[in-house]
Amino acid sequence: MIGSTPSLLLGPGVRPAGFLARALGTAAARGGCDAQGFLADLRAGDPGAHSAFRYALAQEFCSFAASLGTTFRAVYVYGSAVEGRSRPGSDVDVIVWVTRKSGTVESLLVRLDALLARGYRKLTGYGSLRRLFDIHLVDDEDVELRRGYGAVVRSVWTAPVCLWRRGGTGPTG
Repeated sequence: MIGSTPSLLLGPGVRPAGFLARALGTAAARGGCDAQGFLADLRAGDPGAHSAFRYALAQEFCSFAASLGTTFRAVYVYGSAVEGRSRPGSDVDVIVWVTRKSGTVESLLVRLDALLARGYRKLTGYGSLRRLFDIHLVDDEDVELRRGYGAVVRSVWTAPVCLWRRGGTGPTG
């Protein structure tokens, strides 16, 4: 069973099956169909379904980050999930803005991704996907100096979508 053994790092409250099921339900509802019909579209490789599902996964990721405390400032999504061109093997491109990077935060996000990728493979039958999220961690200094993916956060050219920020949704100042 997916998520029957919780990660010690993530704690017993985080279950990949629930995370994936909520994202599936959200994406299906937006598409105007039931979860089973939407899952059939995913398994058939429909790009629209995969893009909608990945966007919903990014929203679930935001809810998770919001529950972790003030270290997390914002989560942005960009790439194929936003542009509607996801495929079964596409990852979800996210930028996670934290106050300060740490090994603990990176380990947590890597472990979450591993659990979700395993659940995704079981759910959809696509066994080749090794990572579900392509996570780029930026901190206050990266954003202030517009260094690396910190520059992308405020880019007018790349325009990542801010799905969540501490204190509300929408673009950060």
